[in-house]
Amino acid sequence: VGQWYLRPPNSVNVSAINAETAWTTTTGTSSVVVAVLDTGVRFDHPDLVGKLYAGYDFISDTATANDGNGRDANASDPGDWVTQAEVDSDPTFKDCDVGDSSWHGTQVAGLVGAATNNGIGMASVGRNVMILPVRVLGKCGGFDSDIIAGMLWAGGLSSNPVANSHPAKVLNLSLGSAGSCTASYTDAISQLTAAGVTVVISAGNAEGLAVDTPANCSGVIAVAGVRHIGTKVGFSSLGPEVALSAPAGNCINLSGACLNPLLTTTNTGTTVPATNTYSDSFRLSLGTSFSAPLVAGTAGLMLSVKPALTPAQVKSTLQSTARAFPTSGAGATIPVCQAPSSTTQDECYCTTSTCGAGLLDTAAAVAAVAPPLAPTAPLSASTANPSVGVPVSLEASDATVAAGRSGTYLWTLATSGGATASFTSAVNGSTATLLPTAPGTVTVTLTVTDDLGVQTAASTMLTISNPPTAVIVPSSATVVAGDSVSLDGSTSSAVGGRSIAQYAWTISSGASFGSFLGATNASTAALQGTAAGTVVVTLTVTDSAGVQSTANSTITVTAAPVSSGGGGGGGGALGLPWLIALAAAVVAVRVNRRRLRD
Repeated sequence: VGQWYLRPPNSVNVSAINAETAWTTTTGTSSVVVAVLDTGVRFDHPDLVGKLYAGYDFISDTATANDGNGRDANASDPGDWVTQAEVDSDPTFKDCDVGDSSWHGTQVAGLVGAATNNGIGMASVGRNVMILPVRVLGKCGGFDSDIIAGMLWAGGLSSNPVANSHPAKVLNLSLGSAGSCTASYTDAISQLTAAGVTVVISAGNAEGLAVDTPANCSGVIAVAGVRHIGTKVGFSSLGPEVALSAPAGNCINLSGACLNPLLTTTNTGTTVPATNTYSDSFRLSLGTSFSAPLVAGTAGLMLSVKPALTPAQVKSTLQSTARAFPTSGAGATIPVCQAPSSTTQDECYCTTSTCGAGLLDTAAAVAAVAPPLAPTAPLSASTANPSVGVPVSLEASDATVAAGRSGTYLWTLATSGGATASFTSAVNGSTATLLPTAPGTVTVTLTVTDDLGVQTAASTMLTISNPPTAVIVPSSATVVAGDSVSLDGSTSSAVGGRSIAQYAWTISSGASFGSFLGATNASTAALQGTAAGTVVVTLTVTDSAGVQSTANSTITVTAAPVSSGGGGGGGGALGLPWLIALAAAVVAVRVNRRRLRD
């Protein structure tokens, strides 16, 4: 059958209470006690073991108690079956309905706070809240006097007959009868609410007639029942006293397996206890008796996150966060619910004057009272070991605020060890830039504040050092084209206990006038001149923290000298002075010869 009613609502299960989402905020706490005033419980049910306080049995009439005595410290349920013979022969039961044992209190307790995520059975609304069983109903019901005595004791307002070591913050009463609220109930409820105890009561199963008492008393949270599609379930009572509505289970079909019952803890015994088990599509849990504990368990979750809530605040929050009733989806023949009269009303479209403020939304109710979710402030820096003069990028774009809220950023810093640094950007954005100016330690803090004033701060520490020193020692500042010059970077150094981890030689200008011979990632390199011009060589050193520094060296490349020829072999070209002298000599010879002929 599944626990459809605990899931987020959808187009099929409109009235589901969305407890699953509430559990992302809280799964309840054992410091919150919900009292179940009912038929008692089966303490040995595996999904209730460890979830129940001892409680008390307030049934004073022995025949009704069905356990052989009156009031006692045993709140276990012995069974509440009624036989035809008892109706016929015992005046105590003459107006009672014949029926098997209901294990009603065990069913209610399971919905409120059965153990959850224990590998068996079911999940409950209140999960980790504790349950205080107070037995006030037996065979054929119970008496107002016993119920009121149990209420006051459960809330810690009475020590009769013994002190209550575990007073409850929430009372669940899945019980009632026709009639007006009596003065006794009014007085008891007033005392309880004044003491901070929230009282949740089922509206009744009178098929659209008026709300039962004590659900019609002022100060309580009366709960009506709805079908899975959000309309009033046929058996539920209704009226202006109803605070809100919750699933009560419904079958849809008239025969076969029930399609939408509520699953909870129960027992197979038709009279005395037998095997502990769970209700299902054939062992049914239907009625406003099971709507109320869904609200009581929700109140337990609310008080788990905000214990100071008053009963009035619990009620108003449940109502203000309730989802609107549907106005369609059940068919054209389904009427709108009317004010109760002497005429029964089966399924009908709820209104706020007949079924309360709306459909129970456990997640919304818990969220409304939970402390605001704090923003997140994750931050990162481009490096944790910056160097003086090298900007640091700070990033917090993944910071978040709760849904529906807005936030602001503020970057601040604190220095120590002589460090100095300053922001070179705005300090109210999701990113910032920091410029270190002296070595030491800087703590950068990001504070994210939402529009409710809720803040979260995160910090990161940066260790600022002077950068390494890159040094180039060339074997010569000039080199003839075709020759090479040695470049030595081995005297480069790091500070702060760091070492030089990497060398990188590059030509930053004049690449057409020279090129490297061999490796360019060692502490030394060799540059060969290729043509006359100027070459600027750059050495980049990286220290063991990843910080870099550079140095430049300018190398002048000169042209290779022109050859002047050689003697002995002849064949060399003659210079201009030689040609002039030779021409003069020839002329002189020719002149001399001419004179000899005369």
